[in-house]
Amino acid sequence: MAVNNRRIVIPNAVGTTLDIPIEQTWDFQGLQESIEQYELSVLEQILNKDEDFEVTRFAHAEDQNEETSISYIFNFWNPNILGGVYEESYTSKFTVDQAYYYTPPFTKSFWKLDLYTSPLNRDQQAYITIILPTQQGFIENAVLNGTTNVTIKKPSYRLDYVGDKEGFFIYWLKKRDFLNITDFYMTAKFFDGSTGQFIKMMNTPQNTLSNPSDFPQEEYFYYKVVLDYTTQKYEVYHYPTLVKVGTKTNPITWFEYVNP
Repeated sequence: MAVNNRRIVIPNAVGTTLDIPIEQTWDFQGLQESIEQYELSVLEQILNKDEDFEVTRFAHAEDQNEETSISYIFNFWNPNILGGVYEESYTSKFTVDQAYYYTPPFTKSFWKLDLYTSPLNRDQQAYITIILPTQQGFIENAVLNGTTNVTIKKPSYRLDYVGDKEGFFIYWLKKRDFLNITDFYMTAKFFDGSTGQFIKMMNTPQNTLSNPSDFPQEEYFYYKVVLDYTTQKYEVYHYPTLVKVGTKTNPITWFEYVNP
């Protein structure tokens, strides 16, 4: 045992001293070197030439009419109309002034699409996120200050190689050597810039369910996205029915989830 002796002088005790052995152990000695070695080990794994982490882009597959675009429609719940209806409009969350003048609460809002490996919470892990800004999308007619007819953006998108293309491509690993995943499960949330909160979306109108407050979430919060490595294209299906969606005639449609 490594010890150092410490001598303590006792007052009023002439010529008397007390030697106490004190052990000194340095548990943290070499800790910084260990951290640096671990960092180098992780970097070597990431940069290992045997693994290919190069990313490629997957475009939406053509439909039967050779259309490459992908379409989204988002609906907010408006409790003030006919006892409650779903609306394809931002006016349920923002005033016409906010949407028309692109005020910060509106421009800081966005749609967040997350792609998971499974629709089951206990098994899933998110790998891909797609952001759709409110400044993209189609327009609708509105009345500003009760007098002026204007057009404002609405939560309806048609994304393609040109025009509104942010969110059109899915960027994923070019090779399947490290992660062999081709099937993902997509959820949607809206970040409301005026409240700073996320709003969950469903793939089915909540008010059409037999029990709108109690239902299996894995069946109503996802669309399935399938990547084709051969063509580098992707397709989207309603889950769990697996009906193909995303086309002009059958867009990917989302509905606000209202927490009971």
